[in-house]
Amino acid sequence: MKKFRTTFIALAVVLVLALYMVYTGREEPTKEADGLAIFGATLDEIRRIQIHHSDHRLTVEKASDMTWVVDTPLNYEISQEAVNTLVAAVAGGRFEKEIESDPYDLDAFGLATPNTRIVVERERKGSKTLLVGSATPVGSGYYVKNEDDNRVWVISSALADALVKTVDDLREKKIVKEPPRSFDGIRIVKRIEDDITDVICQKHGEDWYLKQPITDKANKELINRILAEVAGLTVEDFVDDEGSDLSIWGLNRPRLRIDLTIEGRGMPFQLFVGNPGPGDEGFYIKTGDSPSVYLVKPSYFSALEVTPPELVANRLVQWDHTGTAASAFWTLDGKSSPVVSSGLDIILDALQDIRIIGVGESLEYDLDLDTFGLSDPGIRVELDIGDGYIFEVKVGKEIDQGFYATSTGRNYVYLVAKEGVKALQQVLIDISSSG
Repeated sequence: MKKFRTTFIALAVVLVLALYMVYTGREEPTKEADGLAIFGATLDEIRRIQIHHSDHRLTVEKASDMTWVVDTPLNYEISQEAVNTLVAAVAGGRFEKEIESDPYDLDAFGLATPNTRIVVERERKGSKTLLVGSATPVGSGYYVKNEDDNRVWVISSALADALVKTVDDLREKKIVKEPPRSFDGIRIVKRIEDDITDVICQKHGEDWYLKQPITDKANKELINRILAEVAGLTVEDFVDDEGSDLSIWGLNRPRLRIDLTIEGRGMPFQLFVGNPGPGDEGFYIKTGDSPSVYLVKPSYFSALEVTPPELVANRLVQWDHTGTAASAFWTLDGKSSPVVSSGLDIILDALQDIRIIGVGESLEYDLDLDTFGLSDPGIRVELDIGDGYIFEVKVGKEIDQGFYATSTGRNYVYLVAKEGVKALQQVLIDISSSG
């Protein structure tokens, strides 16, 4: 009998609690180790999120393909990653602590007429509405309450920031969607007043080549840096989505245009760079396929400063010499000598340390090589790389900035740094002395 009485009492308590829940219409938040769940919904249960703010309204809804659709004023591109972050915040959001169970004055918490209402529609559970009020005095959180519950809670500022979103917060902020390695062509058109520089580079294998205005091997490290900078651009601010007057942003006559091509694709991706942003921080930009104007934060683009000569491959000898040269012959100040095998790699290493610092006259024209000291050069190195192919490096006249030089396969007379030439001279002297 005693056992029966205990069971009866327990059932009565459960029944009373159930009737209380029905009567009050209160759905108790799910208790978790780190707090009480705000919306009581898993990721899979969330169907729609509505954010009502004093100056904006946002609706996020799950589509049939399980992606998220955002109701936007224009046809904005939405970041699924940003939406997923919002949904995760809704599913994982927890109250930090209860402040008042039945407050006398909701105005004290900014909840009588809250600026923000977040409505979450849940599968088979109906909707849940969170009211967001004032910041706490110390600024580390916000006062909130469920619409159907008198209790006032605090949530962290980080969680409030994750929940209270605008359409712009959810827009795609990445300008370029393709990775840098996917591009096989780049055109840089730079304008300074009425002076226009037009540079075209094309990728072949792993190397880049200048096609305009200089025909030469290109500095692939610099080109890859430019591509990485462009691919890394993100929107700081959505400035103007109609682009009705581009002159406001300096985009009617952009200071820089970058065209990027991918093999097999039709039109290139185009990026236009206009005026600097406020405080000279960042730039106003737009793409060729959208009227929208964006502000991006980078204060520097390599492409803004680069000149065609700087895009030339900056090593006089560009190829990997390992195992490619069978023999060599060198001339230093009129004295000539073949290179024994023990000194071959030393010379090759020294040649690859010679850096180009300027581009002079094109060898396509009938140049007077005496002008550069290259008809009878002070240093000449011939490398036999097989199949009757001789690779030749000539170093001519010394001037204040450096030495004039040429090499096989390069199209210009170059100015090269003195350090590399002096090092090569010393290598040849050492080899001559030891031989």
